[in-house]
Amino acid sequence: MAHLFQGHRIRLLCSCGLLKSITAIYFCRHCLKLRCSNCVSHEVDTLFCPNCLENMPSTEARLKKNRCANCFDCPSCGHTLSTRATSIQTPSPEDPSKTVARKVYYLACTSCRWTTRDVGLKDQTVATGGWVEQDNEHYKHLQSLLEHYRSVAQHEKLEREKKRFSHRKSSYLSLSDKYSLPSTLGRKTLTSLSPFAHKGDVSQSSEMTPLTATSEVEGLPEDIFTEEVVLSSVTTMEQRLSSPEWQPERTADLYPLHKHILVKRSLRCRHCEHNLSKPEYNPSSIKFKIQLGAFYHVPEVRMVHQVELKSGVESNVQLSLCNPTPHDMTVALLPFVPEASDITLQKAGEDSVEGSSLSTSGLVRVVEIPAEKTDLFPTADVALPQGQLILAARDDTAEYDDQESSPSYKDDPQVVAWRRANKVGVDLLVTPKPDAAYGRVGFVLRYDYTNTVATASESRTVTLNIPVMVDVGPITQS
Repeated sequence: MAHLFQGHRIRLLCSCGLLKSITAIYFCRHCLKLRCSNCVSHEVDTLFCPNCLENMPSTEARLKKNRCANCFDCPSCGHTLSTRATSIQTPSPEDPSKTVARKVYYLACTSCRWTTRDVGLKDQTVATGGWVEQDNEHYKHLQSLLEHYRSVAQHEKLEREKKRFSHRKSSYLSLSDKYSLPSTLGRKTLTSLSPFAHKGDVSQSSEMTPLTATSEVEGLPEDIFTEEVVLSSVTTMEQRLSSPEWQPERTADLYPLHKHILVKRSLRCRHCEHNLSKPEYNPSSIKFKIQLGAFYHVPEVRMVHQVELKSGVESNVQLSLCNPTPHDMTVALLPFVPEASDITLQKAGEDSVEGSSLSTSGLVRVVEIPAEKTDLFPTADVALPQGQLILAARDDTAEYDDQESSPSYKDDPQVVAWRRANKVGVDLLVTPKPDAAYGRVGFVLRYDYTNTVATASESRTVTLNIPVMVDVGPITQS
């Protein structure tokens, strides 16, 4: 059976009020809430080069501007450059009249065939590199700006903590140890930035003179209107922005770009501060120490068949519910009614998650929804199946078992369309509203979740409510 699973069609309502697909959302097993990338804390675990997989400390990465020193990207297409070897004939050091073969190396792109020879870079005698770096003519000016704004930041930090200082004058060593001021600023800067400095002291920040606007601009070259433009020799906007220090205008000025460093992130719940995702330290490993994706804890909803919706005509939409947990799960579909007074979703009794009764007005915490956000308002009426459904526990061997090994359930044929292993198909009757261009229905997925981290001795079953929005498809006017 071919399932229609598209992330933008089946979305869950996060605790922060945003609609996300089940693959882009996390489930905290401690506070029993859905967390998306906007409501978690992002922490950097490791920094590494995606090409050579070399680990790099944060201080070293900061000095290298978050780029790898040994790997390069193609300045033309952005593909990774590979080292190629070739042989050239050079005069023999013993007998200049004779030539000997010498191996040299250059960088080449396997995608667009760009090489370092195209810009006149000399071939290297070793494969490790040593390529000539392009000099930035504005380097000294940029460094002076960095030192200036660093001193301004330190001055603002000292002003914020002025009340914490004692009335006695602090020494140079105490200030340098506390705020880690660079040695380039010197004692004069520390004295001028101190909150106890006299008004007549002059800070280093005052040495920078601000630039003034001028009405005179540099004129265009004389041959700009007469010379024929060769598009192959002019760089694109992407190629210029990939080198912000130089922004070359000609393809002959493109130089290899040091490859950007990637990071492995850990995600932490902001409410209970428990880890939701933590990767392995080894850059070559794709495994996770902790991976609390909602895909492993929340029933997955899929569309089974694509239907054609007509305005005012009732259509049958079949959904499948899948249990990803190793425990039996009781599921119920309840109507979803957003508050129309102030366009907010309110949660009554947020501290209690074990309530036996479900209220559609108590779904998530108070979240203000912008007026232009219309995804939370259904554009079609839906008739949900009554009663509860029992989803069998996940069994990885059931997919390879030819015989039906799932236990028998007394299912209502008007509610359950089909059942297979840990999946159940249900039918929804959808009636699009007049003057609606796209069919969108919403319901509350209520299920019993077996919390394995509730207590150390035994598991505890809690009842959770997850609002779900389903984009059924476009509506044709009848």
